[in-house]
Amino acid sequence: MEKILTVKPWIILLSIIILSIFSETIFGKILYCIWFLLFIYWTLGIGKSLFEKLKDKSILNLKRFQTQIFFAVIYMIVILIFSKKGYEINVENFTEYGWKVFIIIPLHLFFMYSIIHSIYFLSKCITTLRNKKEGFGWYMIGFWFFPIGIFIIQPRIIKLLNND
Repeated sequence: MEKILTVKPWIILLSIIILSIFSETIFGKILYCIWFLLFIYWTLGIGKSLFEKLKDKSILNLKRFQTQIFFAVIYMIVILIFSKKGYEINVENFTEYGWKVFIIIPLHLFFMYSIIHSIYFLSKCITTLRNKKEGFGWYMIGFWFFPIGIFIIQPRIIKLLNND
């Protein structure tokens, strides 16, 4: 499973293209579940591996990163299970949700915070380990626009993981 952390960027992009081709079939849904699990493993593995290479571990919190990833995964699974199309709360239909809106909105805001903080964690690890005068914002953008940004991020991650 260690190979997943150092997979080439073009393989990741190719897997996303294949998923989009088969997305409407049962086979595509099974592939999506497998890809999603591998992506979560990759994210947690990269975060843990890069964090362990940091000299000053006090600047980031690995447990918080892992907890936020698990919250995001569980939140997405719950939304997919209990809602056929997700949910769309807006000014015109928020009364349809009743008291649930007071649970959904804070959970969704925390979900967004968890995703952004996880991207920050990974970006901060990369910039700290590269020890260069570069901002971590570029890495955050790369993670946010994952299929394109992976061509910049993944080669640097591979280089960092191979440096002992």
